[in-house]
Amino acid sequence: MEQWKRLILLVLLSLIPLVLLIIEKRQNERNLKKLKIRVNVNGIRGKSTITRMIFSILREAGCQVVGKTTGTAARMFYWDQSEEEELKRLPRGVSISEQIRVIRKAVKRGANALVCECMAVRPDYQVAYQHHIIKADVLAIVNVLEDHLDEMGPTLEQLAWAFADTIPYNGTAVVPDCEFTDYFRRIAAERGSRILVINPEMISQEYLDLFPYKVFDNNCAMALGVARALGIDDETSLRGMLKAAPDPGALQVIPLRREGLQTWFVNAFAANEPASTLEIWEYLHQENIPMEMPVVVMNCRPDRVDRSYQFARDCLPYMGPIQLVVIGEMTAPIRRARRRGKLKNVKVYKELQGKSVEEIMSVLVPMLNGHVLVGVGNIHGIGEEFIEALYGLDEQGQPGVFAAAKDPPAEVIRAQIKRLEQWDGGWKK
Repeated sequence: MEQWKRLILLVLLSLIPLVLLIIEKRQNERNLKKLKIRVNVNGIRGKSTITRMIFSILREAGCQVVGKTTGTAARMFYWDQSEEEELKRLPRGVSISEQIRVIRKAVKRGANALVCECMAVRPDYQVAYQHHIIKADVLAIVNVLEDHLDEMGPTLEQLAWAFADTIPYNGTAVVPDCEFTDYFRRIAAERGSRILVINPEMISQEYLDLFPYKVFDNNCAMALGVARALGIDDETSLRGMLKAAPDPGALQVIPLRREGLQTWFVNAFAANEPASTLEIWEYLHQENIPMEMPVVVMNCRPDRVDRSYQFARDCLPYMGPIQLVVIGEMTAPIRRARRRGKLKNVKVYKELQGKSVEEIMSVLVPMLNGHVLVGVGNIHGIGEEFIEALYGLDEQGQPGVFAAAKDPPAEVIRAQIKRLEQWDGGWKK
């Protein structure tokens, strides 16, 4: 008899997690019904910036919207306050169940719209995130680039398959005009969803120049596509995007000035794969920033060795003459590439693997005067501490604060709207 009692008790105890899971799922379903607009921003590069743009558009349109990014710094931001909230992780680390708490918090605050950067990387987690947790009606696939190949790859096709798996049923997918567009279109059709294909060329340089921080045309085109999918007019969208606060990882060119030192710091750590980094490199040359023998600091992560190999093969050799300083951990891919003659453009090479920020600065500062400093690779690890030390070099002690445009020139907005109206290939169903 006692054995039966113990067995029944064990069965009941084992059912508790299942019961709690069912209760949490039902509560999440009730919360989702209160959020009339739900947007999931997926892809590789630029998700945080685009999430902020869509949030700002929805706020401009009068929505009670909450946004959430997971990039350089996980943040939540609200339609009714200017301060952002930095998310505190649970002791077990990052988990997609965090999104359930985000949804609960948004509903409790009274939001009717939610736009979130997809926080999942593994394909199965991405499916769970979209189809079981956030159930977004609108999905934005920002781009398909070589990154996270260890978890989603190893090929671009597999990345595209993973992103396609998050296309909603009976919803809308906003996708780039790329080699996988037809595949995305087919999956959307199978799921009863409409598709909107964007082309970055529909965004004029005059409009991009209105932003007080670097924004790429693809970012604006993608945010505009999501806005159109939600029925928001172009003028409201164009005004709203300009009011979006920059992500902490947004590209910045910051002067560092003090007696005996004059340099510029280009924070490109957030573009942590070769294609985006080279796009920034080209932009720096086009903007006439003094790029003669720049100092490139490459931060390597021990859990992203594949990314270091990508930079050594597909990025660093194409930068022209540079001075290269390698910091962080597991820097062997860069070192081997140099030894094998793959980095002939590197005129000065400093290997500072495992060194402290103080040791790095002691080597770096004498190299800086009159030379642009460009940070690439990844901001995590020693990267954040390194950036703080750089800001300490400036006599002001901190970088300038960007103020979002409040009253954009009407003529530029009108010209951009006319460009959209005349564009033949920009919007495809």
